[in-house]
This record gives sequence, structure tokens and C-alpha cells, in this order.
Amino acid sequence: MKLTLTAAALATVLAAPAFAQAPATAPNANAPAAATAPAANMQAMPAGQTAAGGFLQAQTAQEWRGSNLIGASVYGPDNNSIGSINDVIVGSDGNVRAAVIGVGGFLGIGQKDVAVPFSDLNVTRRDNSDAIDRINVSYTKEQLEQAPSFAYYEGSRATTTGSGATPAPGAAPAGTAAPSGTAPATPAR
Repeated sequence: MKLTLTAAALATVLAAPAFAQAPATAPNANAPAAATAPAANMQAMPAGQTAAGGFLQAQTAQEWRGSNLIGASVYGPDNNSIGSINDVIVGSDGNVRAAVIGVGGFLGIGQKDVAVPFSDLNVTRRDNSDAIDRINVSYTKEQLEQAPSFAYYEGSRATTTGSGATPAPGAAPAGTAAPSGTAPATPAR
């Protein structure tokens, strides 16, 4: 009897996914195609357009991959290299606000970061490739060296002082006096 009940329970559990996949009713012939076949609808969208749910399907020629931007050399109006892109800053609205360009220094030593509005970059693509050919800006190296340094947001960091030892219960933190009228705490034994 126990074996029969176990076999019946196991058959029910194994059959449940098959029932969940079967349609409860036949598809409505008057229903729009998007409701019955979203995958087919997404495949028919032109590249770069968003499909149902707001998902982007493909990169267009006017869009740039961050992995290709970071590390790319940037050239000034005199066609001399003025630095390379170290980072991109993305706003909460999803738009790229700035490219952080490392300017000056040698092999990253002594360089300073300057955030240039992304709209000031003129990015060109290599023919028939996703690779970046060149990034130009209208700023000279001297202008960027004179520009204010960019500071990354680090949030509020807790700072600590002292030896890092935890004071005994009731004791004043290191470097402060015990409250008046109280004796120093003695550790419990």
C-alpha cells in the first residue's frame, strides 16, 4: 500500500510540469499576434529598436560598447594623443554623462583624471567593424591639464581612529576622558 501511494505521488509530481505547459484553452483566433507569439514579434524588430518589455535587441552603428571606449586613445585638434579614456560616468537616467580621460603623466604615474562631457567626443568606427577607429575632442592637452581634476563619488565612509581595540563595557573610547563622577570600568571576570 505504501509503495502504491509513493508511486502515485511521484507520478503526480513528474506529470505536473507537463500539465503546466499545456494551454488551458485553444488560442483565440482574434487575439493579436504579439499576445500569442512574443518571441516571433521580437525577432522581426529592426536592429537597435526596443521590443516588448523595453529590451534592446542589437547595437546600432551610432552606439558604442563601454569595453571599446575604456582604454581608447583620445586625440586633440592637432591630432596628437592627449590621453586615454579611463572610465565612463552614467547618470541615473541611463545616459552617459562624461568620459573620464587620463591626462598627463607617464604610464599612468602623475596623470590626472578629467571628466569631459560625452557629447564633446567625436567617436568614429573602423569600416565594417565594431572597433573604434579614433576619438577626437576639441580640447588641447594643455586645456585638459588646466581643467579641474575629476573626483569619483565615494559616499560617506566611516573613519576610525585609535588602535582598533574595542573598549571595555562602560569605558570611554580611547583618547577621551571618562564621564565625570564615574569610576573607570573594570573588566568582568
